[in-house]
Amino acid sequence: MSNNKFQNFFVSIVVPTFLTVILFVISLYFIFIPAYESAIMNKKKEMISELTNTAWSLFEEYENEYKKSNLSREEAQIQAIARVSEIRYGNERKDYFWIINQEPKMIMHPYLPELVGSDLNDYKDANGKKLFVEATKVVEDDSNGFINYMWQWKDDASQIVPKLSYVKEFEPWDWIIGTGIYLDDVEAEIKTLKSRLLRISLLISSIITLILLFVIRQSHLIERKRMRLTDELRLSQQKYKTLVDASTEGTIMFLQKRIIFCNSKFSDLSGYDTYDIQQKNLSDLFTINWEDIKTSLINNKVSASIETDLLCSNGVRKNVVIAVSQVNYNNQDGYIIIPKEVSQKVRLEKEAEKLASELQTSLLLMKQPIKPLIRELISCSPNTSVKEVAHLITKKKCHYMFVKDKGYLMGVITDSDIRKRVLAKDKSINIPAAQIMTAPIVTIPENALLYETHLQFNREEVTSLVTLSDENEFTGFITYHDVTSMQQNTVGYLIKEIAIAETNEELIDIHKKVPVLVNALVQSGDNTANITRIITSITDAITKRIIELGIERVGEAPCAFAFIVLGSEGRMEQSLKTDQDNAIIFEDVPDELLPNVKIYFEELGDFISDSLNNLGYNYCTGGIMASNPKWNQPWSVWKNYFEKWINSNDIESVVEASIFFDLRGIYGSHELVDSLKSYMLDEVRNKKQFLFNMAQSVSNYKSPVGVFGNIVGNNLSSNNKSIDVKMILMPVIKFSRLYTLTYGFDETNTLARIKRLYEEEHIPKIMYEELSLSYNYLMQLRFRFQAADQLKGSEPNNNIDIEELTQIEVGTLKKVFSEVNSIPSKVNADYKSF
Repeated sequence: MSNNKFQNFFVSIVVPTFLTVILFVISLYFIFIPAYESAIMNKKKEMISELTNTAWSLFEEYENEYKKSNLSREEAQIQAIARVSEIRYGNERKDYFWIINQEPKMIMHPYLPELVGSDLNDYKDANGKKLFVEATKVVEDDSNGFINYMWQWKDDASQIVPKLSYVKEFEPWDWIIGTGIYLDDVEAEIKTLKSRLLRISLLISSIITLILLFVIRQSHLIERKRMRLTDELRLSQQKYKTLVDASTEGTIMFLQKRIIFCNSKFSDLSGYDTYDIQQKNLSDLFTINWEDIKTSLINNKVSASIETDLLCSNGVRKNVVIAVSQVNYNNQDGYIIIPKEVSQKVRLEKEAEKLASELQTSLLLMKQPIKPLIRELISCSPNTSVKEVAHLITKKKCHYMFVKDKGYLMGVITDSDIRKRVLAKDKSINIPAAQIMTAPIVTIPENALLYETHLQFNREEVTSLVTLSDENEFTGFITYHDVTSMQQNTVGYLIKEIAIAETNEELIDIHKKVPVLVNALVQSGDNTANITRIITSITDAITKRIIELGIERVGEAPCAFAFIVLGSEGRMEQSLKTDQDNAIIFEDVPDELLPNVKIYFEELGDFISDSLNNLGYNYCTGGIMASNPKWNQPWSVWKNYFEKWINSNDIESVVEASIFFDLRGIYGSHELVDSLKSYMLDEVRNKKQFLFNMAQSVSNYKSPVGVFGNIVGNNLSSNNKSIDVKMILMPVIKFSRLYTLTYGFDETNTLARIKRLYEEEHIPKIMYEELSLSYNYLMQLRFRFQAADQLKGSEPNNNIDIEELTQIEVGTLKKVFSEVNSIPSKVNADYKSF
C-alpha cells in the first residue's frame, strides 16, 4: 500500500475508531457511572424512607389504641418501643431503628442501650457532628428528611463508617424515629461496576486493535489485487472496444450504470459525437429506464428486445427496438445495447395491434345485456297539452314522455322537442302532444346486447328505444346516452345490475364478477384508494339491495331506522377478504310498541346477515352484526352504549368501542346516524382517561422486523416467512382514529383522517406523506396477493409471502415498518400527560 493510501486509511479509519473507543471510555466514567451511582443512592434513600414509614405507622397504631381508651398513652408508648426495638432488616438482619425525642433525648437504641434516657444535645460523631441535634432541626423544618454522619458498623462499635439516615417526626408524642444505610455498601457496588467496566473496555479495545490489524492487512492484499485487475481490465476494455468499433450496427456498451464505449454507427444514428455519448446516462438517450431493461433481462435470461424511442441530438425521437445482451466484463455484468430503427411498416403493425386490443376490450363490454339499463315508461294521452307534458316531464324528472292511446305507444316527446317544435316556432303550448311527437317509436327486445342496441341506434338515428318482453309487451325504454356511458363505466354497470336484482341468486352471480374487476385494476396499477372505493361502492349497493329485498319480505318498517356498517366497510377500506360488521339503529318508540318493533328489526337483521353470508361476506366471528339483538337497538340504547364505553376506565371498553367509532350509515335515516355520531364526538373529546386507554392500545404494536433487521414473519418458529398486512396496517388505522376523535373530526376513512390531521396542523407534512405512502404500499401488496390467491382458486387472506417479494420490495417494506414503528413513540409522547 502506498504512503498516501496508508495515510488516507489511517485518517479515515484508524483515528475515528480510536476516538470512538476513547469517547466510549469517557462516557462510561463521566456519564454512565455517575448516573448509576446516583440511581443507587436514590434507590437506597427510597428504601429507608419506606421502611421508616412502616415503623412510624406502629406509633400511629398505638396512638389510635390510646384514643380509643384501650391503653394509656404511657402503655401505648412502651408497647410501641418494644415493637420497634425488635425490628431488624438487611441481609444479616442487623439493620435497626432508633427513637429520640425533640429535646433531644434517646428513647430507644437496640445496640447502644447505655444512651437510653441520656441528653443528646452534646452527642457528637467521630467528626464532631451533633447528629441528633441536626435530626431535630430536619424534622422541625419539614417533619422528615435525611442526615449524614459517622456511626459504628451495625453492632461492631470498633468500626466507624459513613452513614445516611432518614428521620421522621411523630408529632403526637414529639418523637423522632430513624434508620439508615451504610455508604460503604454503595461505594462497594460502584467499585465492582468500575472494575467490570474496565475489563470490558480493555476487551473491546483489544478486539478493535485486532480488527484494525486485520483490516490493514486485507487492504494491502486488496490493493495488490486491484492493481492486477486494473491491468486485466485495461486489456479487457481494449478487446470490447475493438468489438464495438468493428460492429456494422450502432452499438454502445453499458457498465455500472455508465456508458463506457460507443461506435461511430451509433453516433451517426443519434447525432451525438462519441465523447458526448459517454458523458450521458442511458435515460438521456432512450425513453425507457434501466430498471425496465433489467426486468426484461431477468425474464429473458441474458438477452432481450425492447421497443423504445431514441432521443436524438436534433430533438427528433426515433422509434427503435434495442437488443440488449449481457456479457461478462472482467467479472462484472456488462451490457451491449444495439438499437435498430423501426420501419414505418412495423409501426403500423404495432398501432394495428394496439387498436385491435382496444376493440377487443370494448367488445367484451358491449356483449353485456341491456336489461340493467332499462328505464320506466312514463306516458300521456295524445290529447294532453304540451304545457301539461312539460309539467309532467319536470315533475317526474325525466327527459322522455311517451304518447300512449289504448295501450298502444304512438310516439315519444323529449324536452328538446318542446324547445325546438313549440317554443322556437312560437306555437301555442296548449296544442295536443300528438302534434309534436316523434313517431313511430322504435323497439328492441329487452334481452338484446349492448352492441346490438348500439347498432340499432345508429341504424334508426333515434335517441331512445322501447324495449319488448318475450311476449311483445312494453317493458320500458333505453337511451343512446345510457349505451355510450356504459362503454366507459364498468362499475356503474355492475351497480345498475345490483339495483334491479330480484333474488339473492342474481346478486351472487353479480358478486362473482367483483374479483375479476379488482384483479384487472390491480394489474393495471390503479391506486389503492380507487380500488377500495370501488369494492366499497359495490358492497354498499349489494347491501342496500338486500335490505330492500328484506323489507319486501318482512314488510315496511314500523318506524325510521338506519343500517350502519363498521370496521373496514365503515372506513371505505374493504379488500377481497372481508367479513360482516354491521348494525341497526331505529328511532325510540313508546314502551308498549317496543317489543313488536324489536321483533320486526331482528327478523330484518337475520335476513340481511344470512343473505350477506350467502354472497361471501362471512359472519362476523365476534357477532357484531344486525342479526345480533345486542347490535339491533333503538337510538337511546346506542347512546347509552357509547356513554358507558367512553366513561369506562378499563381497556376492554376501548377494544369493544373502537370498531363503532368507524360507523357509517348506508341505508335509511341519516338523522339517526348523524345525531349519534355528533353525540359520540362531543362526548369523547373531554374523556382523557378513555383517550389515554385508546393510546395505550396503539402503543402495543410489535414490528415484524427482527433484531438483525430481517423480516421475521408472523411465526418466528416457522420457515414460512409470511406477514399479516392487516396487523401492520392496524397501528396506522388506530393512530388516525385516535387523533381524529381527540380533535373531534368526523372522517372515517384512514387516508382522509390523516389528511385532515395534516391540514389542521396536528401532524407534520413529512409524517402525513410517509403514513399515506406506507398505507397505500401495504394495501397494494394486500390486493396483489389476494388477487393471486383468487386466481389460484384459494380463499384470499391478509398474508403476504416475503419470499415472493423482490429485494427492492423487501427494502421498501422495511422502510414502511420503520415509519409504522414511529407511531407508538409519538402517541406515547402526546398522551403521556392524559
